[in-house]
Amino acid sequence: MLVNVRCIIATAIILISNAAFAELHITDATVRLLPPSVPNTSAYFSLQNTGDENITLVGAQAGIANKAELHNHIMHGDVMRMEKQDTIVVPAGERVDFTPGGLHMMLFGLIKPLKKDQIVTLSLLTDDGQQISFDAVVASPNKHSHH
Repeated sequence: MLVNVRCIIATAIILISNAAFAELHITDATVRLLPPSVPNTSAYFSLQNTGDENITLVGAQAGIANKAELHNHIMHGDVMRMEKQDTIVVPAGERVDFTPGGLHMMLFGLIKPLKKDQIVTLSLLTDDGQQISFDAVVASPNKHSHH
C-alpha cells in the first residue's frame, strides 16, 4: 500500500512538472558559428508562452561553455552596449524573440570549437526552479546579424 502511494505521488509530480514545461515552447534555436579561436558566442531562439501565467527566466546553462548568461543590447546615448539580464519575463500568451541586436544567450569560454550543423543542448532556468532544456543547431551568421 505504501509503495502504491509513493508511485502515485511520484507520477503526480512528473505530470505537474511536464505540464509546466509544456507552457514554454522554444523554436528556431541556433548558436552562432564563429572561428575556432573565438572563445565566446551567442544563441538565438523564440519563446512562446502558451500558459496562463508569466514565466520568468533567471539564468541559462550550456554544457558547451564554461558560463551561459541572458543578455540584451541596450542603447546608452549613442552607444549600443550588451548587458546581462538578471530576469527576463515571457508574458502569458505571448512570444519573446532572442535575436541579434536584442535579447540573446551569451556562451562564454567554449569548451571546444563548434562545427557547422552541430546540435548542442542549451537550458533556460526559471524563477520557480525549472530547467528547460532544448536543442540548437550551430549555424554561420547571416549577413544581417550584427552581434
